[in-house]
Amino acid sequence: MFTISYGVLLKPLPFRADRQLFEVVESTAEGDEGFAASYPEITQWQQATSDIADVAFASNYVNIIDAPAGAEMISSVAASPNLFTLLGVEPIIGRSFLQNEQITDHPNVVLLSYDTWQRSLAGDRKVLGKTVHIGATLYTVIGVMPKQFRYPLGDTRAEVWVPLERSALVPKLDDPYGSPWHPIVRLHAGVRPEALESSLARVHSQFVKSETPNRIRLLRLHDQLVREVQPALLALEIAVAIVWLIACSNVAGLLLARVVARRTEIAVRSALGAARRRMVAQFLTESLLLSIAGAVGGLGIAALILRIFRHMLGTMLPMAQNIHLDWSIFAGLVVLTLLTALTFGTAPALLAAWAGTEAGLRNSGRSQTGDRRHNRARAVLLVSEVALSIALLIGAGLMMRTMYALRHVPLGFRTDHLLVTSLTAPGDLYKDQNIGAAAWQPLLDAVRQLPGVKDAALSTVMPLKHPVEWQTIVYKTNWTEGNVDAVVRAASPGLMDVLGIRMHSGRFFNLGDTPTSIPVAVVNRIFVDRYLGGGDALGKQFRFGRKPTTATVIGVTDDIHQDSLTNASVPELYLCIPQIARDNPLYLAIVSKYMELAIRTEVAPGTMVAQLRRQIAEVNSHLAIGEFSTMSEAVEDSIGAQKLAAGVVGVFGGLALLITLVGLYGLLTYMVEQRTREIGIRMALGADRAAVISMIMRQALLLMALGAAAGVCIALWSNRLLHAFLYGVTASDPWTIALAPLGLVLCGLAAAAVPARRAAGSNPVDALRAE
Repeated sequence: MFTISYGVLLKPLPFRADRQLFEVVESTAEGDEGFAASYPEITQWQQATSDIADVAFASNYVNIIDAPAGAEMISSVAASPNLFTLLGVEPIIGRSFLQNEQITDHPNVVLLSYDTWQRSLAGDRKVLGKTVHIGATLYTVIGVMPKQFRYPLGDTRAEVWVPLERSALVPKLDDPYGSPWHPIVRLHAGVRPEALESSLARVHSQFVKSETPNRIRLLRLHDQLVREVQPALLALEIAVAIVWLIACSNVAGLLLARVVARRTEIAVRSALGAARRRMVAQFLTESLLLSIAGAVGGLGIAALILRIFRHMLGTMLPMAQNIHLDWSIFAGLVVLTLLTALTFGTAPALLAAWAGTEAGLRNSGRSQTGDRRHNRARAVLLVSEVALSIALLIGAGLMMRTMYALRHVPLGFRTDHLLVTSLTAPGDLYKDQNIGAAAWQPLLDAVRQLPGVKDAALSTVMPLKHPVEWQTIVYKTNWTEGNVDAVVRAASPGLMDVLGIRMHSGRFFNLGDTPTSIPVAVVNRIFVDRYLGGGDALGKQFRFGRKPTTATVIGVTDDIHQDSLTNASVPELYLCIPQIARDNPLYLAIVSKYMELAIRTEVAPGTMVAQLRRQIAEVNSHLAIGEFSTMSEAVEDSIGAQKLAAGVVGVFGGLALLITLVGLYGLLTYMVEQRTREIGIRMALGADRAAVISMIMRQALLLMALGAAAGVCIALWSNRLLHAFLYGVTASDPWTIALAPLGLVLCGLAAAAVPARRAAGSNPVDALRAE
């Protein structure tokens, strides 16, 4: 966990003076959101703030590159010429962009990622000046970026960078409704973020129509990148720390028992003149050797776990390329090893050094009730173990309740026999045609004819698959009180049947909805409930988009979980792909490049993948085909964070329980051994087996009750860190808080029963003779 947390939370970004890099966000009622601006707005920012900051910008989108194995889907990043200078990163081969390379009549140039250079050009050192096809456009390679370079940082597929986007399919740069650009800011030395925020806000107010525009804020680039995963990683680090403390407590208890067993040796050495500091040094050295052995074993296990889960970590965490064992991790391991040795070795070492010489030489440990000081120390350690275990078990219980709730969420669509993949078309290739009729519809017809395919449909975004999402404005009409926002999706006829989404009223698109028919739209129930008060939406007309288009509502779908099982549905607007013509303002943004294909099969979905790939390639070899996945896999991926947290906390909770039970068993066994004479006398005076068992069990129950009470208090405080993961249950759920301690107490009593029965079964004559 330290390797993961260091790589994601602590390691600096691979940019020059990364603490001076900031991302622009927009404060809304829902919190800080990523901000995008038009090219004219950003250029005014650059002019207005040149004396206190440098501003660069970029926008990434899905594209295609010709690779040896055929068309390959990549992420293409259009960037301002000063982006790499602002970041302080230079290509390892060649150069970055020149200022004049964003001019329209300048030759197309491209920077390649290290992986693309290796994969598409075989790592050719003479790559400069060579050409590659990106989309349908020929680009000249001018450089190769370093191996670990990523920008935007959240885009794990960033493969090529071009100086702005000058494709014929993208609006002109001076269009205020054109492509949204994401700015990045480097503050000059000594400048505070607040000073730049006010300058940016003044410019932004000139480009929005609202009288009260959202506040523009600056967030440090690293903080913005990790803010969503930081609470989760901190919670898991706390879980690791708890298990570590429990293990240290257990080992400390074992070492205390070893000190008692060696009291005669310690007393002899003390009588012969051994200094206390030398005895402390000896016990600490023994503790250090144990700690080093554990550290070496843990390092090997950590390397294995990172190798096994590398892919999952890469899909769930930002800056996952930083997660690897290096000298920083080794240095941390050395510090942790020393700290561990001191943590569980100090108390036994001090008790050994200050043990009474006379009592040790008499070796009277088995003739009395035992060394009360040692027993109290071990009891305190055990209570601490129980308390920490309870806190972890309650956290694990909450995550189990969360997973149960997520498994029973009504999705609103069917997941069986459903395959989904993504498709990317070279938009420039279809600049003189309607891509819907020229590429998407022929593909759909061919896929539907395959044996084993029941039906197929296209959509810009499938449920729980959201690499591309578009928000649009629905303008004020006679049936809404004001402008409303909706997520817009383009879909082909038949999508609802393929996905198994029920129509609440009206109908979905059919073959009669053509470019020459009346523009139609379909909305979802949350749209109707929020903006129509649950009334009848059929036949309503509205205008949508930055350049308004009018459409008539012909149907209302049931709500579905669109992007996550934990998020509620949002207003949604479906448009018919055949009706989105080239002159439609949304054509370029929605249907010109990227589409997702859903296939409902009559056979096991996995058996159709190879056949589908061949069919798609035969119909249109220019399309880049993404990975195929079943909808069931998409559902599992959507709860990946909860699954990871539940798995980690559950494993740690189980380890904590096991360690605690071992500690309880060891403590009671040791105490029974120390009280052999006392128990023998009790039984000789008439105490029966039940009384002896009851005495031992009461002692165990008292220790666990004290630990459980402390553990519940710890859990009530610490479970706030799990809030971001919880679903369908609160952090103070009474059932979980009650059942977790009860379960541990029952397991603890079972562990205590073994030494208790052994003590009750001892022969009092043998016990007294042994003394």
